[in-house]
Amino acid sequence: MKSKKYNILIFISALLLCLSSCGNPSLLIGDTASMGEARFKDITSAIEDKNTEDLKSLFSTNALKKVENFEGDAEYLFDFFQGNIISTKVASAGSGSKNNGERTEEINYKYTVTTSKEKYIVFFTDVLVDTENPDNEGLYMLQIIKESDRKEQFDWGGDKTKCPGIYRPPASTGSAIS
Repeated sequence: MKSKKYNILIFISALLLCLSSCGNPSLLIGDTASMGEARFKDITSAIEDKNTEDLKSLFSTNALKKVENFEGDAEYLFDFFQGNIISTKVASAGSGSKNNGERTEEINYKYTVTTSKEKYIVFFTDVLVDTENPDNEGLYMLQIIKESDRKEQFDWGGDKTKCPGIYRPPASTGSAIS
């Protein structure tokens, strides 16, 4: 009986060692889902309260340095996101890297949110760890669009829409508030 317990303990230890050596253990273990949910709640709480300072505090120092008018972008978002949240559906993807002992870990979270007035996509990029430059840690980007505008305004990789701060769609789509 002790032999079986010992073998199971060895197997679990070896498995954890293998997973942690893959370069991004938190993604493999799964704690990023709860981190994303906590961040999502912080974002939606700030929006519901129309609290610019709370929303701003979620962003990294370096992202905020690249934004021209955070307060105006926050006001846009407060006006754009309408209704009470009825349901959410989440999908996330992560990336991480190690270079010469330095480590970065960035997660992209995508929520489909149904409110009492509209259906939205809430997408955000969260830098969880940057050992080389901790000023990068925090939200880099927040994008909230109507789900119906997904084809024109959303790209999962962020090649077209990734920007520091709050994403505002081009005025030509008709979704931007002037």
